[in-house]
Amino acid sequence: MKSAFSFFPGWPLSPDAIFWAGLALLTAGLCGELCYRAWRLPRISGYAVIGLVAGAAGFGVIDTVSAKAARPLLDVALGLLLFELGSRLDLRWIRRNPWLILSSIAESTLTFVLVLPVLLFLHVQLIVALVLAAIAMATSPAMVIQLKTELRAEGQVTQRLMTLTALNSMYAVVIEKLVSGWLHQETYGNAFATILQPLYLLIGSLVLAFALARTCIFFYRRMNMQDEHSFVALFGLVLLAIAIAHLFKLSTILSLLAAGIIVKNMEARPQLWPQHFGTAGWLLTVILFVLTLTSFEWKDIGIGGLAALGLILARLVGKLVGVLAFAKPSGLNWKQGVALGLSLSPMSALAYLLVDDTYSLYPNLDPSLRAIMMCSIVVLQIVGPWLVYRSLALVGERRE
Repeated sequence: MKSAFSFFPGWPLSPDAIFWAGLALLTAGLCGELCYRAWRLPRISGYAVIGLVAGAAGFGVIDTVSAKAARPLLDVALGLLLFELGSRLDLRWIRRNPWLILSSIAESTLTFVLVLPVLLFLHVQLIVALVLAAIAMATSPAMVIQLKTELRAEGQVTQRLMTLTALNSMYAVVIEKLVSGWLHQETYGNAFATILQPLYLLIGSLVLAFALARTCIFFYRRMNMQDEHSFVALFGLVLLAIAIAHLFKLSTILSLLAAGIIVKNMEARPQLWPQHFGTAGWLLTVILFVLTLTSFEWKDIGIGGLAALGLILARLVGKLVGVLAFAKPSGLNWKQGVALGLSLSPMSALAYLLVDDTYSLYPNLDPSLRAIMMCSIVVLQIVGPWLVYRSLALVGERRE
């Protein structure tokens, strides 16, 4: 039976998850502003620091259980950003300048080709090294979009950065899913399932992407998508597509990115993201960057720190050399080529979710995969924005 004084709070006080979530967001916002105003660092680096402090490597206020429960939120945040990134990829521009696609293929292929032997030299298991090399091809879409917005960057390098990020993210997802077929065979020993698994995932995701794109175009042609009330319908449509991808165990990353690309290139002038989405999108991005690093633990450095360093260096060289090889034919000078190559360095939530998806299918996989990737993400989520910031300043495309 309750006491007559039970209206008083119990002692000691026990704040709930909403309190810690609010405190994390407040601190992230303040830390981001401090980074920008005091040291002229991108705000995103501040968000990453708070993710480390709040997660398992810090005070642990966002534990592993809470981080796993937040996975749907990560899917929504990244899915919306991938859809936006895809809707900026103009295939007509690539057809007019085929050196762009050659540059994209070169930087992604060189990244894979350089990262794989470096990891093998550092005694990483072959299948783990293959998965890591595939994921390393991708630049962080969320970080690129938000840095473009924060820095108000415009120009040749920025435009190509968006294009190459969309393309290498697509390559990374496809190659990683194909490589996972080997894991499927080793884990389950069923040759038919091994062939069917990547085919189902890739074809099913593309079918969902096409259906989402066609529905978006239907709304666009019959409604004013710049009106906030109409945009609610589009937002709900994207969330529905994410839910369907979860229901059928498809790739939300591939589905949303491909849908954005289809919309952009099937509609002459798609204007799907009105101005008022900026604040909501930024909030989702803050949550995305904070939550991505909460799973990092200090023991990850002992397991995969050295291999992560090798991955970061090989990846940076691969992207830089790949871009510079085709910089002049594609219309860039050497300074712009260096800026673009360095700007492709960020790695964040997309890599984290690809690793998480791999472990959800193969829970007994070598834990070094997660450790190496988390160490890499920690460095590139904090240092990567600074590289983009300085690179765009080098070519005069930062317009804060």
